[in-house]
Amino acid sequence: MIALAELVGAAYDHVRGYELAEEAALFTDHGGFFTTPLETRRRADLIVLVGEIPAAHHELLLSWHNARPDLAPSHKRRWFHISGAGRQDTASEISAVLKRVKASVVKAPGQPLAAVLASVRAGLGGRKSVGAVEGVEELNVAIEKAAFPVFVFSGRQQGIFTLAMLQGLVGDLNRSRRATSLFLPSDDRAWGLALASVWMTGFPPRTGFGTGKPIYDPQLSDVTRIIAEREADLHLWISEGEGDPPAPRRGLPLVAFVPDEGAVSGAAVTITVGRAGVDHDGVFYSSRIGTLSAVQASAPSDRPRVSGVLRELADALPEREALPC
Repeated sequence: MIALAELVGAAYDHVRGYELAEEAALFTDHGGFFTTPLETRRRADLIVLVGEIPAAHHELLLSWHNARPDLAPSHKRRWFHISGAGRQDTASEISAVLKRVKASVVKAPGQPLAAVLASVRAGLGGRKSVGAVEGVEELNVAIEKAAFPVFVFSGRQQGIFTLAMLQGLVGDLNRSRRATSLFLPSDDRAWGLALASVWMTGFPPRTGFGTGKPIYDPQLSDVTRIIAEREADLHLWISEGEGDPPAPRRGLPLVAFVPDEGAVSGAAVTITVGRAGVDHDGVFYSSRIGTLSAVQASAPSDRPRVSGVLRELADALPEREALPC
């Protein structure tokens, strides 16, 4: 997909482009302290869950519950959850995990997560903050006693300022003790695309080739904005998962790659493609191991791979140029 975009001067994005852009901005604009899932399981005697953790990661969190951290003399692990005001459905999703691990909750009713983190950070630094935060004293004591505290977070619905505030808190702790954080992507497949984009172009998604060279601009190459403001003359939609393709825009041809049989309503062209890990073997990013993982096809079929169809399209272009392997 990225190679084809370069060939035709297109911009590329992901359906979770907004979340992905904020997660990438944490690394490109702010930086921080980060560890791996395996190190968290093995070392952390204090795990602090921050805000919403997507349900796809709950099994990973629970897998740490009975593991004995090797740095703490007691080999026991404590859990906390720093909570902010948000959607009720996401709160109920994480509640089962919190109950299972017996997590203590740090919250300030009605306050967004960024404000709660700011208050926690101020308290840890011996500074006053506006408004009371429930459970912050208990968290402070736990951090003082911890050999290796890890703050676990995701980029979903928290905002770049929230993510930056968390890293500021962890940075403050590292002035006098050891502490770190674990980043769990809002969507593993989206983060896999981000990694592929970086090693191919040097930039994450929302990169465009309008000048012939890759230019990263999260606003300029926001495909949703491009389509809404009628800056595009073709929309190529690629999906190996479930869900509806975007509604076609009048005057903008839509080409849809989907795993479902049958034509997509309003699309000029629909191509049925196989799903990686289902119809054919694939490689996905895995939060559990913190890197890419090979996955065998669970129900092999003769449906074409997306990469194969894209290569045929590139071969058929007038400015024909071989795509990389």
